[in-house]
Amino acid sequence: MTTENKTKKPQTEDPTVTENNCDVEKTRQAMSDLYKNVTMAQSCIKTLLPYVEKQEVTKALHKQVEQYDHYVEQLDEMCENLNFDPTPAPKFAITMANMGIKAKMMTDKSITHVAKIMMQGTLNGIIDLYRMIRENNDIHPDVMLLQKQILRYEESKLESLKAYL
Repeated sequence: MTTENKTKKPQTEDPTVTENNCDVEKTRQAMSDLYKNVTMAQSCIKTLLPYVEKQEVTKALHKQVEQYDHYVEQLDEMCENLNFDPTPAPKFAITMANMGIKAKMMTDKSITHVAKIMMQGTLNGIIDLYRMIRENNDIHPDVMLLQKQILRYEESKLESLKAYL
């Protein structure tokens, strides 16, 4: 190969790839998926909070909502940098999840039941996060890092909920 061939740029460049060698469309999809994950969790916890009577658990759930607020702020900032509005979780999905929580809490308001509901939702979020991470190896590194941070956070919350069983 001659020196001329080594320095020659490809004639067609993919417009979806940024300077970080990441796929912009996949990055945007990953941000939307992450946004849906976080806002769904946040909404479900807010729905569950009025049914929780134990102050210790209420306080922990409020802290969790605050952490999700922080993640939403981070995502909003990343989306703004890419001139992108993330797709929120469908209102129908949020409504159905919240109705399910309310129905479950009518039959049993015990802390063990609250922990069980929280663990099921958290595990669903963890599964989605693992899928996202596995599928999105060519997204922006900051978005990948945030996915992994949220995953670690969710896994720690799952562990802490075991104490209430």
